Amino acid sequence: MVSPPSGRNRSSRWLAFLLAAGVAVVASLGVAAPAHAADGPTAVAITGPGLAEPISLDATSQPDLFNRLLHQVSWMAGGGGDLIKPEPATLGPKYVLTVLSNDKPVQAYDVYPRATGGPKAFRPSGQPQGKTSDAWFHVSMSVPELLHAAGVPVTDGKTGLEYQDPAGYIPAAVSNDNQPLVNLKDLVSAQRNTLVAWVTGALTVLGLVVLAARRSRRRYLAGPISRA
Repeated sequence: MVSPPSGRNRSSRWLAFLLAAGVAVVASLGVAAPAHAADGPTAVAITGPGLAEPISLDATSQPDLFNRLLHQVSWMAGGGGDLIKPEPATLGPKYVLTVLSNDKPVQAYDVYPRATGGPKAFRPSGQPQGKTSDAWFHVSMSVPELLHAAGVPVTDGKTGLEYQDPAGYIPAAVSNDNQPLVNLKDLVSAQRNTLVAWVTGALTVLGLVVLAARRSRRRYLAGPISRA
């Protein structure tokens, strides 16, 4: 007759199952994160008035300008929008910025660098990767200068003078600091490392709790024997 498994065996099996599941999660994070990083934005295309052909900012050939402009627009992908609905007559010329990943559009925004009251942007509901909601945003005063640095004929809309670098942007060609403002691979890697550390810590705490419970159970079971 086979005796039923003891409580100790059941606890050991349960702990082994939890540890195996945690190891699988950590392993999957280590494998999947680099693939996600490789699928990040690789270029920004700009179209609009005054441009004979679209401008393309590439993450490889122009990393500094690409990262700075991407930093100024990509956050709108998940934003709820500002409580504004500007009059069309106050917007000025529209430039369409399309964020691409390996030549595939992933985000698109209408940017108005000469809008009255400061530059604005509109996120159409029909995005390349699916439907969202129409939303208006106030964008940074550095956007017009970044567009100008990319080759867009942007002026201040009043005196006809070009923007005089309000963001302090210096093209990489004349800058000693060639480090991009936003490095997507580093960002994803940091998030992955944080998550791995959190999962590892949780598994360690779980293991200590189970170990303490087993020791407590042993002492409880040994008590009557020692008294006998």
